[in-house]
Order: sequence, then C-alpha cells, then structure tokens
Amino acid sequence: MSPNAATMRRVQRRMHLVAGGLLLTYVYLPIPVGVEHAVQFIAIPMLVATGVAMWQAGRLRRFRRRFAVRTSR
Repeated sequence: MSPNAATMRRVQRRMHLVAGGLLLTYVYLPIPVGVEHAVQFIAIPMLVATGVAMWQAGRLRRFRRRFAVRTSR
C-alpha cells in the first residue's frame, strides 16, 4: 500500500522543517563535532532532497506512475 499524496507532502514538510532547524542550529549555535558531522552529512542532503521532492512532486508522481505501468506488463 502506497501513501497518498497528502500524507507524502506532510511527511516531506516535516522532514524539511526538521532539517532546516538543524541547519539553523549548526549556523547560529556552537555545537559538538559529532553533531556537526551529522548536520553536514545527513541534514543538509535531506534538506536538499525534500526540497526537490516538494518542488517537483507532480512530475515525480507522473514518472512513478508511468514507470510502474511499464514494469507490470
């Protein structure tokens, strides 16, 4: 069972806001080295991925639908 579009948008928004909060924390507050690496290698790529996914959501849905039809034949 695949989640519907509204659920996906909600999850993407929340992940994007959490990653943005971590990035703001990284920029404006002194944080330990371990957390710094987590922000650099996890939060920033997640922020980019969720931003692109929200920006291109319609195109990604159409592509996924088209690809799913081709593989099921």
